[in-house]
Amino acid sequence: MTTVKTRKVGNSMTITIPKKMNIEAGREYVAYQGVDEVLVFSPRIKNPLDSIEPMVMEDDFSEIYFTDHEVD
Repeated sequence: MTTVKTRKVGNSMTITIPKKMNIEAGREYVAYQGVDEVLVFSPRIKNPLDSIEPMVMEDDFSEIYFTDHEVD
């Protein structure tokens, strides 16, 4: 287990990540504060739905005929 210490930088608190953890610079994390002041940092992942083109229905039902009542 590695122990780290908080430092005040301007109006923010920072935690330095030791080099031996091999975390790349510039990577974004989502931070959560849980019960009993537990801090959790989770890597931010790209939303897989952001790259999908809008779903547009085009003539998907062109060969389907609807009746005006249910068939017995």
